[in-house]
Amino acid sequence: MLKRLAHVTLYVHDCEEALRFYTEKLGFEKRMDSRMDDGSRWLTVGLPGQELEIVLHDPTHWHREDVAQEMLRQVGKNPMWVWETDDFWSTYETLRQRGVKFVSEPNEVMYGIEVVFEDLHGNRFLLLQPVFL
Repeated sequence: MLKRLAHVTLYVHDCEEALRFYTEKLGFEKRMDSRMDDGSRWLTVGLPGQELEIVLHDPTHWHREDVAQEMLRQVGKNPMWVWETDDFWSTYETLRQRGVKFVSEPNEVMYGIEVVFEDLHGNRFLLLQPVFL
């Protein structure tokens, strides 16, 4: 049976630029950074204390051109991920000061406080401080 979600992949145009964004702006840590024989790169980041790793993948090095082109079309089109915080306003202000682009205003809803932001490639995320009902 399935045991756990270990990795999710985000397609990006530039791994170095994405690495800087996730580590310097969002506070992730670099976990793995290895070059493959075909020139591709296995680059992962994760939140301190959390097992899940995000693979930052530049598809231009994929060995099949047709697959690489399809992956490139997916940059910035990931499903919305929800990042939880226990201190919404402090987290929001820290991210805002670091230059994170917010595409909505903070909104208080019945299940908590939320705001949508995006990375430098247009992938959108929801920052949420949930209210447990």
